[in-house]
Amino acid sequence: MILLFSGSITLSYIFILHKLQDTQKMEHRYTIHEITPFTRDWSCKIQVVDKIRPKISRDHRVNFQTTIVLDENEDQICIITYGPEVAHYDNLFKHFHTYLISAAKVREPSRFAIPMHNFEWVLDTFSIVEEVIENNEEESMLPLPSRLNMVSFADIEKQIPGDEFVVANCGTMKYQGSENRRFQEAILIDDKKKPFLFTIWGELADKDGTELLQQLHRYPVIVAKRIAISNFKQDVRLTTRFNSLILIDPLYPQAAKLMNWVKDNNQMLIEYTLKSTSASPSDTKCCTF
Repeated sequence: MILLFSGSITLSYIFILHKLQDTQKMEHRYTIHEITPFTRDWSCKIQVVDKIRPKISRDHRVNFQTTIVLDENEDQICIITYGPEVAHYDNLFKHFHTYLISAAKVREPSRFAIPMHNFEWVLDTFSIVEEVIENNEEESMLPLPSRLNMVSFADIEKQIPGDEFVVANCGTMKYQGSENRRFQEAILIDDKKKPFLFTIWGELADKDGTELLQQLHRYPVIVAKRIAISNFKQDVRLTTRFNSLILIDPLYPQAAKLMNWVKDNNQMLIEYTLKSTSASPSDTKCCTF
């Protein structure tokens, strides 16, 4: 009986210890701005808003990837993964999905890093990342982001390349070029009917350009991040770069507004597509209403 009594005390102690650990976990939940290299035993609930394609370091010794996430306050920070962890987290992280992160390394960004925050996080084999699934009774998913730095086409010529904006695709996607320089061209307009020629290069043309061509009949809305501005025969054009990102029908409120605009102007867009298709894709003068 003494053993049974002792066992009961042990079980009770284990139960209380687990409850205490759960409470401590809740006490150690921080926002991005609260976490520094000196913060211990922290966890943070984040949402993935951007993933940059994996790259090779300048000395060609290691591959790495940058993922941009935000917290409940919509403050953002970069997450860096290296080597074998790149493929793992690239598959795990999905746009606008929510995750709990802990045991990540917190450090000051390198001089080549994206200027996002005073620190950046590095995930390795010791880091803990758990996806928060829908209808989770213990953890709720973060709401969709409401902040998006939009640039109207009227202001693009004054804008520094790399800012984010929402555009609507209403032109044909055409595939041209050799094996070394493959690209597609699209015509983008906004709700002010301001058109621009958009050139999509390389892997983005293979993936996103092809998808845009397949979905052209419904005029998809895109967010194009970190794109460049070029001038050709005094015409301003948009073009992708090595770290550009194209999100098709993203879950931003601004994108939803443009989707409604597309529905209200569907016939006008159809007529415009027919007009622009019959003209040369390199002639932006055709892109007028």
